[in-house]
Amino acid sequence: MQHLEVELVGDHSPLATRALPTTLIDDDQAALDGFLSNYRESPANTLRAYSKECHRFHLWLKWTIPNNGRPLFPQVTPEHLNAYKTFARNAPLFPPAFLKANDYEDQPFRKPLSDHSLKHAMSILQKMYSNFRNRLTRDDQPFCKVNPFENVTKVKPKKRDDDLTHKALTDEEWGAVVDVIEALPRQTDRDRQHYHRARWIMQLLYRAFLRRNEAATLTMDCFIPGPDGWELLASGKGTEKCIIATTALMDELRLYRTSLGMSPYPLPGETTPAIMAVTGRGRGITAQALYLICREIYRMAADLIEPTNGHAALRLRTMSPHSMRHTGVSHSMDAGVSPRHVQEQARHSSLNMTARYDHKAKRAWREDFDKL
Repeated sequence: MQHLEVELVGDHSPLATRALPTTLIDDDQAALDGFLSNYRESPANTLRAYSKECHRFHLWLKWTIPNNGRPLFPQVTPEHLNAYKTFARNAPLFPPAFLKANDYEDQPFRKPLSDHSLKHAMSILQKMYSNFRNRLTRDDQPFCKVNPFENVTKVKPKKRDDDLTHKALTDEEWGAVVDVIEALPRQTDRDRQHYHRARWIMQLLYRAFLRRNEAATLTMDCFIPGPDGWELLASGKGTEKCIIATTALMDELRLYRTSLGMSPYPLPGETTPAIMAVTGRGRGITAQALYLICREIYRMAADLIEPTNGHAALRLRTMSPHSMRHTGVSHSMDAGVSPRHVQEQARHSSLNMTARYDHKAKRAWREDFDKL
């Protein structure tokens, strides 16, 4: 299991470089260890309860799913969860030989679980799977691409959200993010590297409508000069497409490259990562590290804005890197950019998807009622 140091912004600031429980995982035990490490500072009873529920569920998976050489957690379906609840309510005994082979001395279920205990157990497992979706394998893919609880815990099918504007940052929230970045320390060379990288990450996601995996794997040769200006070759969801690299985006790229002592604009065939690790020239960052950097910036922006707008602070604490894509699309629509151009830039499959970011219809709705 390879441990990574996640680089955040500023050595002597709240975003200082620090070791976080971020790992590349390849098997069930590594995933379990990573999840439980989040609770090492919790009360002993909490850690003991989480460990018990997770390990006996893992033992049940070994008993239930045939050994095919692949990790068991990613193979779990909603049907497995329902079967596990039935098993826990009855708590039959495992064969002694099976327990011994898996280093268990006693039966993990000493008695059937009550409804209250089962609800608590499933709550822990749901948190575990949410954690697994944010942990990456060596192939830079989520350890569990699907959370099986999503189709078990819903009472009703989730309604399609036709209005995506609320997933974008407001002007006030975006302003707080910019203010936080501009307030980062720049006393040392390392401080300045963290500052310029944080600024470049947020501007890249915002102005190019990139997803986090797309940004993490982007290289400098994806910026292509043309007769009408620069373009950006964006790769995502199995497709590649050239989009417009706006003047503002190229200004940000020039600022970032200059801070690294590089030429203002990419050279032909330059395969340098578009987002550089602070430690080690020529090395990029992972999608998970990018996620953590964005989350920390949002947290600091929430702290900044909370005294004057508690609701905005609460929203900022829920934001992810994908929120910058929502914000860029929504702000472009609000500024009057042609929906067709926004669709092409965001690589939406249809104008109907792009229209979900349009504030104008809801604003007109409100204005009509305000006339009363």
